[in-house]
Amino acid sequence: MNLKQIEAFRSVMRLGSMTAAAEVLYTSQPNVSRLISQLELSTGFALFKRAGVRLIPTHEGQAFFLEVERAFVGMDSLKHSAKNIRNLGTGRLRVASVPATGMSVIPTVLKTFSQSRPELTVSLHVNTSSNVEQWVKSQFCDLGIVIHPGDLNNQQVELLAEISAVCVLPATHPLAQLEVITVGDLEGQPFISLCHGDGTRTLVDEVFEKAGVERVMAMEAQYSAITCEMVAQGMGITLTHPLVAKDYLHRDIVVRPFRPEVLFRTYVIWPNAQNHTHLAEEFIETLKGYYRDVANCESS
Repeated sequence: MNLKQIEAFRSVMRLGSMTAAAEVLYTSQPNVSRLISQLELSTGFALFKRAGVRLIPTHEGQAFFLEVERAFVGMDSLKHSAKNIRNLGTGRLRVASVPATGMSVIPTVLKTFSQSRPELTVSLHVNTSSNVEQWVKSQFCDLGIVIHPGDLNNQQVELLAEISAVCVLPATHPLAQLEVITVGDLEGQPFISLCHGDGTRTLVDEVFEKAGVERVMAMEAQYSAITCEMVAQGMGITLTHPLVAKDYLHRDIVVRPFRPEVLFRTYVIWPNAQNHTHLAEEFIETLKGYYRDVANCESS
């Protein structure tokens, strides 16, 4: 049994005659007849009954045709995958991200990225840094976006961006009149922080400890988006990533530069150097372009 025999049988079943099958296969009718006979010898049963010039599939032939069609569905899927791999690296992109980027930046970049790739399927998985790292290590995801890379061992880590934190205040707060908020300005102010154990929380806390400034730790939340929502509700002040804060500019908040500068770094992590898909690399280039545009806007 070989592929030519199977293709001849499939064409005869679909077109109803050996002559028509020969035309689509660019061969002769006797050659199709020979291939069918060889296939019948291989299977050990008759595929057709001859009624004059007509071919009538046997019960065995019909059952075998169903199996052949299932196999060709798989072949068509492989052809589709090969086309996607040739053109894009893969037809599916699986991105893991921490919430700070996964709930704001990544969807924006994916919109741009997918517009020129209509056949692309994307899975976005948002969770803590440790889960993102585990998903990348296990190759469940093609890449991960994190703020604080941990113990990555053999993984490749690449710095994507450095962006200064901003101070987010209720619009009616007295400090909202200032052009720049300093660490000393927040002495005794109700502060909304990320939860203990978060790397960004540690980074911010160190700034206040070094300056000897005491805040009123009014609220804690797991995600930066929630801290911004709490500010909009008038519950306190927070420091956050400017790309998270901009999603809340339509609310009753103001966003101000903060001094001393607190840099929020964003990294991409890969499974390993050998497992970069072309599609994932293209996505990261698009993401880098987004961060460059943001930096240019801030400097202009």
